[in-house]
Amino acid sequence: MNKSWLEEVRLISSSRRSRTLGAYELAPLVDVILMLVIFSLMVTGFIYTPGIQVDLPAVSNPNAIHGRLFSVTITKNEQIYIKNSTTPVSSMDDLISQLKKFAEQTRDGIVVLKADSKVQHGFLMKLTENIRAAGVRKIAFETYKK
Repeated sequence: MNKSWLEEVRLISSSRRSRTLGAYELAPLVDVILMLVIFSLMVTGFIYTPGIQVDLPAVSNPNAIHGRLFSVTITKNEQIYIKNSTTPVSSMDDLISQLKKFAEQTRDGIVVLKADSKVQHGFLMKLTENIRAAGVRKIAFETYKK
């Protein structure tokens, strides 16, 4: 039973090959898939506004805004929602007090109006007047790109 050194090398190398061929690790693959799922859930959570139906107007050349934002959503029935809340603001005074707090906390804060395309122009003008009276100087309208 005396094996030559060449036979021993062949046995060792063949046993190494059999262990490495077709052996895929599933743990890293599952980790990557799980991270992709978590990332997509987090991203869609920022995009989706639950429970509020708003038909935003479309423009051909929208501009991006940056900074501290305070979102005000106005439905076609002229109900006002703030900060992606699912319950409407009870009164205009309540909205103004929230806006005053926002204006005191941030000097360059921007109020983003997500107004339905069917909201009357007069209501929007009254709302922007109240926003400016609360101390906010920058107002932007959210739109879709055509």
